[in-house]
Amino acid sequence: MNIQMFVRGWLVFEITGSYEKLGWMTAAGGIVGLIAAPLGGVVADRVRQKKHVLLLSGAANAIVTLTMAYLITCGQLTFEHLLVASVIQGLVMSAMMPARQAITKDVVGLDLLTNAIALTATGMNGTRLLLPGLAGGMVAALGGGPGHIDPAKWVYVMMTMLYIASAIMIMRVKLRDRMDTEISSGPMFKEIRAGFNYVLQTPIICRLLGYNFLMAFFGMTYYMLLPGFVKEVLDAGPDKLGLIMSIAGFGSLAGSLAIASLPGRNRAKILLSGTLLMAVALLLFSLSTHYWLSLALLTLVGLGSSARMSLSNVLIQTHVDDDFRGRVMSIHMLEMAVISVGIFPVSLFADSFGPQWAVALSAFCLIILVLFLFTQPAYRDLD
Repeated sequence: MNIQMFVRGWLVFEITGSYEKLGWMTAAGGIVGLIAAPLGGVVADRVRQKKHVLLLSGAANAIVTLTMAYLITCGQLTFEHLLVASVIQGLVMSAMMPARQAITKDVVGLDLLTNAIALTATGMNGTRLLLPGLAGGMVAALGGGPGHIDPAKWVYVMMTMLYIASAIMIMRVKLRDRMDTEISSGPMFKEIRAGFNYVLQTPIICRLLGYNFLMAFFGMTYYMLLPGFVKEVLDAGPDKLGLIMSIAGFGSLAGSLAIASLPGRNRAKILLSGTLLMAVALLLFSLSTHYWLSLALLTLVGLGSSARMSLSNVLIQTHVDDDFRGRVMSIHMLEMAVISVGIFPVSLFADSFGPQWAVALSAFCLIILVLFLFTQPAYRDLD
């Protein structure tokens, strides 16, 4: 997944040179997620073994990445192919992520949930630290650059192998089969409606999902624009794009390790403090035109981002009823789909006014939001 964030964005910008096309790429997966994410939550609440959903999703992703490698090898890859792949993988992600999020509690129980989610984030941030830089280095070492995208096929081959390895390893996770009495069995759309009703009628869950959506939207804009930002503002190639994506992962890794060691107290305050750090660093990043300074600032962005992602997940899972866990996590994923679609106007703004203005505006809005939430005891004092 983290390699994908590098290689797909790099390919789109090399083929089209357009921030608008980068926005279309992100929005395509998001539009699918708007439809498919709620269904993924119902599936997670209905299957006997959530790991079977993860197994099938890994296999589907492997087929897509292998197809992309074939198209590059044949010299036939176009923006439209990347767009179709984004749609398919958005569908797969919508099926996979609610089950992946909900399975954590099944494995470790509620008492260890904070530590387990933070350690999960540590693993993800470890790959985010290593693999975009590795992929960017591979592309650069094999001669990738303007007008020459052929080396990207080896990145897709590597992704295929990793997806297959993931599917094999998830088979070894031991979980008991759920009993028939534990599985929802009503019509799927009735179950989806029940999930949305539960969120709307449970103020604490509605508050957590709503504010997390806004923080994620303002905090993720820069990542979608990064391929163009690095090339045009920082005057750097694919190897340095991979490195700058990886260094943000270093900050996230450090943050998730710190959160994994924390007791279950003051979690909302830590979340807001981390998000404020992220927002200020992001504002300074938007002003920088020096590559190494930008690298350091994105380390702080990653550090704060890990606090927001890990602790928002923990707070939601701590306060949600077990019967609705999969559906609520799918609504949590639905936020990401809405963000993916909503970021498209930001890409048009970047095309018109430049990526620095787009990132600066998002960072400023995030600072205002966090300062507002610090004044709200109903959110600030959550544990």
